[in-house]
Amino acid sequence: MLVFILVCMGCYHLYKQKQIEKPVVITQQQSKSPTELSKAIHVTEQQAQEVISIKERTQPVATYYTQAPTVEVAAEKVKKDIEHSNPNLPKAATEKSDRTAVVANTDEQKVDVYKINLNKEHKIKAGVTVIDKKMYETIGYQAGRVEMLGHFEGTQFKGGSVLYTVKAW
Repeated sequence: MLVFILVCMGCYHLYKQKQIEKPVVITQQQSKSPTELSKAIHVTEQQAQEVISIKERTQPVATYYTQAPTVEVAAEKVKKDIEHSNPNLPKAATEKSDRTAVVANTDEQKVDVYKINLNKEHKIKAGVTVIDKKMYETIGYQAGRVEMLGHFEGTQFKGGSVLYTVKAW
């Protein structure tokens, strides 16, 4: 019974993750407001603020001028083309990313596509540690800048390490 529940939870998590990764059409106003953007692309307001500041300094991965009655309709068409990996789209528009924002740019009558890759805050690590010519299996967990490692010989715990990331680039 427990295995069935775990499988169901895993399937649900994968389904939700897939839904979050689907392209989303957003307005120019949403693309400038951290609160609105965070709701539209399912991120925290802090992450949305980072996305906005990066968006202001970079070009979209693709820009479209297409036949449609309105820019909003064109944005929906581009979103569907990305979802179905339309071969007519540039490769950059269909590449995998954490989030895809399709922005209806009404000022310039065009559709911009932004690919957003978020910093992953939690990481599980595995490796090997060698101390005094002796090898230990190592597993670790990282949350933000703090990393904790456990060193094992077979199934026996031999020690641990805690690391702090001083600088990241």
